[in-house]
Amino acid sequence: MLEAPIPADEEQRLSLLKACRILYTPAEEAFDDVARLAADLCDAEIALITLVDSDYQWFKARVGVEQTGTSRDLSFCGHCINHRDALIVEDTLLDPRFADNPLVTGDPHIRFYAGVPLLVQEGSSVGALSVAGRAPRSITPRQLDALKRLAAQISRELRLRRDLEHRNSTVPPSAHSLSVGAVVGGHWRIVRELGQGRFGWVFEAEGAGDERAAIKVLQPQWRTNEEVVERFAREARVLMRLTSPHVGKLLDVGNFDAGHAELPYLVLEYLEGTDLERMIEARGRIPFREAFHWCAAACEGVAEAHDLGVVHRDLKPSNVFLAEGAGDPVPKVIDFGIAGEPSTTASVKLTAGLLGSPAYMSPEQMVGGEVGARSDIWSMGALLYEAATGRLPFDGATELQIFAAAMTRPPLPPRAHVKEGLSQGAETTILRCLRKQPGERYGSMRALADALRVAAAEG
Repeated sequence: MLEAPIPADEEQRLSLLKACRILYTPAEEAFDDVARLAADLCDAEIALITLVDSDYQWFKARVGVEQTGTSRDLSFCGHCINHRDALIVEDTLLDPRFADNPLVTGDPHIRFYAGVPLLVQEGSSVGALSVAGRAPRSITPRQLDALKRLAAQISRELRLRRDLEHRNSTVPPSAHSLSVGAVVGGHWRIVRELGQGRFGWVFEAEGAGDERAAIKVLQPQWRTNEEVVERFAREARVLMRLTSPHVGKLLDVGNFDAGHAELPYLVLEYLEGTDLERMIEARGRIPFREAFHWCAAACEGVAEAHDLGVVHRDLKPSNVFLAEGAGDPVPKVIDFGIAGEPSTTASVKLTAGLLGSPAYMSPEQMVGGEVGARSDIWSMGALLYEAATGRLPFDGATELQIFAAAMTRPPLPPRAHVKEGLSQGAETTILRCLRKQPGERYGSMRALADALRVAAAEG
């Protein structure tokens, strides 16, 4: 048996593991769900989510074994974390690293192993997602791809825990120097702060002739983070190209002077009204005809972005704003900050650790797969489900629990929550959006908009 070598980045790796606040923590249901899913997808007897510190490996989740951990010297995972890609051993008795390993010659008698490292940070692995068996075998490319996607989701959860701890220690969001009366872009005077999000503040401002605007400003602690700054730039590039009345408009873009750390800002159309999230909170749920009418209009706004090759990637109730006008509210889709072209990877790296809203993410987006227009259709379906029922289609206390539910279980039919006032056609429309395979959802946002109008018109 050959002991696993120590990675060149061992100190950094252990620091990352500590930062994730997961050292020696017990198993969690969501991690167990992912391990079971890995076993099912790979047709494996054993599945493990393993974390490795300086001298021990412990199992955050396990299927098919009784042990809760082993010494690092014996661990297969200890070898896996030295790789940047999967480690596959089709027959352990033919591999000198493992042939006389007690885990091979004794319980649990591992003869096959496939592990994918958990990369919380590029180049540093804190553990592995592994499947194993008691007979020699191979793993198909499709099974390996599934294992990699599941490992990416586990890494995303660990990265989120690390970044949450980091954000809690950063500059308080209220510690900014923009004050009432400050002038932005030589034209817009700050009137009041409207709120703050994960990366920035939003202010109300006024210009000449009673013009009103909402100004979004990046928080100083993110100024040197190229990925977050790129998010601001991406939103501006997208909004410049959209003309639909159902998308919040961009009026101006720029950077402050050195006195305000050259922070980037966006000047946006000022919207009065409320968003669907607050509407649902206030009313419990929205009659489906009303919700479908509003969302059909929102679909038209997103459809224009799709025509330009742009996927929103973060459709949710708070990003559908019901703007007050002369007559009925005008639905407007807002926050294109993580939008981008359809691709097999997220537009910015931060989508793996900070961006996006798991309760509304499609399965392919959750695991970093191909994200396209039909991913937005899933998100719209989750939004519609919540609006019509007051419940999320897939819920959980953590992102990983939501992910496991969305990947492994169908949603309850909406009429399980709503005993009356929801038609069969409305339920069918919502559930088609939430099919696991993208090809089984509506083919376009305009097709969904048409279906919503038809369902809303049912007697």
